[in-house]
Parts: sequence; C-alpha cells; structure tokens
Amino acid sequence: MGNLQTTLITILFWVVSSTSIFAQGVKPNKFHFELEPIQFINSGWSVVGHYAISKRLQIGSNAFAQIAPESFNNFAFDISGDIDLLAEQEFGINLSVRYFLQEKEVQEGWVISLPLGWETWRLTDEGTEVGADYSFWYLSPRIGYLWYPFKEKNFYLLGEAVAIIPIIMDDAIQFDNSTVAINSLIPIPSIGIGIAF
Repeated sequence: MGNLQTTLITILFWVVSSTSIFAQGVKPNKFHFELEPIQFINSGWSVVGHYAISKRLQIGSNAFAQIAPESFNNFAFDISGDIDLLAEQEFGINLSVRYFLQEKEVQEGWVISLPLGWETWRLTDEGTEVGADYSFWYLSPRIGYLWYPFKEKNFYLLGEAVAIIPIIMDDAIQFDNSTVAINSLIPIPSIGIGIAF
C-alpha cells in the first residue's frame, strides 16, 4: 500500500477515534467527507466530498482510481475472444446529487443519488503485453442507507447499490482476435466511511 493510501487511512482512523471533539449535540452537518475502502483494497484510492444545500439535498464529487480485480472484468467489460485482461482504472471523476427520502434533523437514512461521471482505463492483454486506453461517460443511479452508529452524529457508514450505465464511450479495442468494450450495465455494491461536520 502506497504512502498516500496509508496517510489517508491513518487520518480517517484518527477522525473516527476523535468524534467527540467535533460533537456539539445533534446539529445539521453541511460537509460530508468519505473514503471508499474497496478502492484502497484494489491498490487505488477514492475521495468523496458532498455539501448539504438543503435539509434533504446534497451536491458533491468523487475522484478515484484502482486496479480492477480479475473477477470484476466480466461484470465491467464486454470481452469477445480469449484474452488475459488487466484493467487499470487510471482516473475517474463524477459530480453527484443526493436526495434523502425523509427529512430529519441530520441527513441520514435512505438516500438516492445520481452521479454523472467520466473514467479512463488502461486495458492490457497480459499475454502479449499490448495495451490501449479506454474512456467513457456514465450515469450511475444509486440507492443506499446512511447510518450514524454513534450519538454524536459525525462518523457515518454509507452502503449503496450502484448501477453504472455508460452513455458515451470509446469504440471497442481490438487485441489480435479479441475485442474489449465497456458493458451497457455494471451493477456493483459500494461502501463509504465518512465524517460529517
């Protein structure tokens, strides 16, 4: 794990262990900062930030990168032919709107969101070491649940069911007798560990 990942995880654990520092009773939290552990597990990184513009609505952004595990390739890519694919997500970014289904004193509970994003990947046939870049724009409808496990309402967990729907994409990449392109629908789970203030 790189220095950046180690530093970010250390900061997160410090924040989690120090939630009482930020606690001033139950109050609306305007800023929400999250890390997605799955990206770090996959030798990558992810930083998510949202701002509450009303009692139910947030706007925000997410920047991320990772090396996709081999088991993910068939979910994400339309592969025809025989290829030993290494898929490296070089960079992704999205802009997102979140809407909480119930109005509460603190934004929590069931939430739906719709990010619009762009990703670029490096796809490599490990058998021949031939690689090419692949990019696409997408919409990502999500439904999830945001939960504050502690009384202070600062540290939270967010679990989401995610669908990635490419809307503008590069043409399929040709690797000898094989082609690779993005699938038309990619369902994935997502977990966020966050702090609100």
